[in-house]
Amino acid sequence: MDFIEISDAEALAAYTARVHEAESLCVDTEFMRERTYWPELALVQVCADQQCAVIDPLAFDAREGLCKLLGNPDQVKVFHAAGQDMEVLHHSLGMVPAPVFDTQLAASLLGYGDQIGYGALIERTMGHQLPKAFSRLNWKQRPIEREALEYAAADVIWLEGAYAKLRAELDRLGRSDWLDEDFAQLVEPSRWTVEPEGAWRKLKGLRKLRPNQRQLAARVAAWRETKALARNLPRKWVLKDDVILDMARRKPKTADELRRIRGLEDKAIQRDGADMLAAVAADQHWPELNEKDERPLPAESEPVVDALMALLRLQALAHGMTASAIAGRNDLIKLAAGDRGSALLQGWRAKVAGRALKAFLDGDSQLTVSGGPGQPRLGNPSHPDDTA
Repeated sequence: MDFIEISDAEALAAYTARVHEAESLCVDTEFMRERTYWPELALVQVCADQQCAVIDPLAFDAREGLCKLLGNPDQVKVFHAAGQDMEVLHHSLGMVPAPVFDTQLAASLLGYGDQIGYGALIERTMGHQLPKAFSRLNWKQRPIEREALEYAAADVIWLEGAYAKLRAELDRLGRSDWLDEDFAQLVEPSRWTVEPEGAWRKLKGLRKLRPNQRQLAARVAAWRETKALARNLPRKWVLKDDVILDMARRKPKTADELRRIRGLEDKAIQRDGADMLAAVAADQHWPELNEKDERPLPAESEPVVDALMALLRLQALAHGMTASAIAGRNDLIKLAAGDRGSALLQGWRAKVAGRALKAFLDGDSQLTVSGGPGQPRLGNPSHPDDTA
């Protein structure tokens, strides 16, 4: 496997100049975050026109060179499951590569299933089975043995061929622009910027609380996020989710009351107890947390959701996709309940299934299920195709 190792600014600049005119640049990262809030960048792997490089950002200050390499606006940066890569690059470099193409999202439009892994994608598109021996390696440890570097390089060497095949298939089916909005959202810097005031959105079990309890939990979650950021620690190392929920139910006012909460250790109370109590007593307020929970549909409406699920599966079949790649049952429940802001009615999901589902709910007797170019068509063939 041919690739070059880059451990200084001059070599990175030379590689950047060499691949500058390439149409695409395949990118992957290796990082560590088990003991930190932020992912710590350890390697950057890139490949363009079969020229592959593994860049060691721990060997030199690579930020300026990486920004130049990844910041070419005329070059598509190709990732697989780009989310974590975008997060670590945004934090490490203060920028996000753009424009991007995510092969995992593209594969979902081509019937590969929802959230297909990289190894499975390469096996299906390239007929090559990737090794898994180094999936748990500590990438910050130096030196990195040659076999591990080869493992890392394979993540972009094979990606280049898979990207070409996915693009060709999307072009053949007329779906090349379906993911434009999704890709645009990936490169939106605000998506990767942490706002402690929104930390409650990641708090598991929040909706099990009463509205006034949610407000308290949201205040403590915002405090926890601020502390985790300041200390660069995983948020659950500062305070666990279930402890925050218990605090919201008990509404502690003293350190002794904090000690009655299971899972809250004495050393945490000694260090942060006063700040926790201040967060509990604060007057910060989120109006959206006072909204009533969406109530399940009445039992008599369940057959409607069942019918929507069956229609969704037919639409997915007609487009050579899996239903789960388009929507889940909860999405259909919201749609049946009258939610017209659903993602099902936006972008490619509307083209594939959303319009057909809405037509069914609106009582359109001319409903048809039809696929794109080269896909099977079900229903009345004389009805105009509303999915193209």
